Amino acid sequence: MGCFKKLFVCLSLSLIMGMTLVACSDDDAGNRHSASSKSNTIIAIGVTTTLEDAGLLSVLVSAFQQDHKITVKPIVAGSGQIHKLLERGDLDLAITHDPAGEKALLTKGIIKQRIPLMQNDFIIVGPQTDPAHIKLSLTPAEALNKIVNVNALFVSRADNSGTHQMEQGWWGKTNRRPADQYYFKTGTGMGATLNIVAERNAYTFVDRATWTNFANKQQLGVLFEDADLMPNIYSLLIKNEAPLQEKVILWRNWISEGQGLQIVLNYRINGQPLFFKAPKKL
Repeated sequence: MGCFKKLFVCLSLSLIMGMTLVACSDDDAGNRHSASSKSNTIIAIGVTTTLEDAGLLSVLVSAFQQDHKITVKPIVAGSGQIHKLLERGDLDLAITHDPAGEKALLTKGIIKQRIPLMQNDFIIVGPQTDPAHIKLSLTPAEALNKIVNVNALFVSRADNSGTHQMEQGWWGKTNRRPADQYYFKTGTGMGATLNIVAERNAYTFVDRATWTNFANKQQLGVLFEDADLMPNIYSLLIKNEAPLQEKVILWRNWISEGQGLQIVLNYRINGQPLFFKAPKKL
């Protein structure tokens, strides 16, 4: 009987140890799955084309992915298109520069937060010979009026972007429009639009950062600038969901008050700073 007892004890211990090993193995698998899920997390961010054309977007994406091991999927388009993607629920968050459109999203309840991030300004560029003589203008409206007066070519993005909205706002204050043959609509991003402007020696609105980073200036130059009259403010938009996902909170904190904001404020081209901290309240 002693031998049977010893055998029973040995079998019992083996069974218990086996169950323990299986449990540990399951726990390890669960931990590996959890870690893998985190490393495979994707955050979809809508970003205005001007941040890509300025070269800043790729810097931000690379830094965030390195810091947080989260894959960033940027969707680049004009602010108007980005707002539509937010309404459809295709984005986790966005960065745009169309204040009126952003306020409309808040009113509709599409977004729950709008956080001003950084700013620079819009400028009007055109042929350095300045056939419309806009350089001495006191306002953008006066400059546009002069362009119409001499039938100079004006190129518009015409894509409901933040740049297009700024342009349209000032055309509205002139109560005039160029004839169709002197108003060319590209329907493209800022970089592509500037190439057309350079090719046709025309006038257009552009944000300061994209212009500074644009290599194909040819005979173009800055002909009108006034940061007070044409501010360019970028805001972070957080979609309306509860509770906020961890990845959204991470990006929000990183870009609005952490290392991401410092990257934005320290970003330079040829030693020139391109973005400054936006006022907290607009």
